[in-house]
Amino acid sequence: MNDDRLLALAQILLSAIYMIGTFAVILIYELGLARMSAEQDKSFGTFANFLTGGALVILYFWFQRMRAGGIPAPTTTTTTETPNATTTTTVQPPATAPAAGP
Repeated sequence: MNDDRLLALAQILLSAIYMIGTFAVILIYELGLARMSAEQDKSFGTFANFLTGGALVILYFWFQRMRAGGIPAPTTTTTTETPNATTTTTVQPPATAPAAGP
């Protein structure tokens, strides 16, 4: 197994463990299966906010993606690499006609 696959597997596994644990803790609390004092009950809200924030960061990590853009800017430089050579293409801005005189 190469390093990239191992890293991807670790990311997936740790994300799944965190998400399952987060929802399990919140579900146990909401079903009333956790016995807490009034003081602990107050502080659980802060803890739940922390867990939810971590879950949102994980979801952002998995669902962010680079979306294909439309037409590139006129001065965009594109570099394409092949195994034996590198080709760079520069797109120049379109030429404009001079303004007509009086």
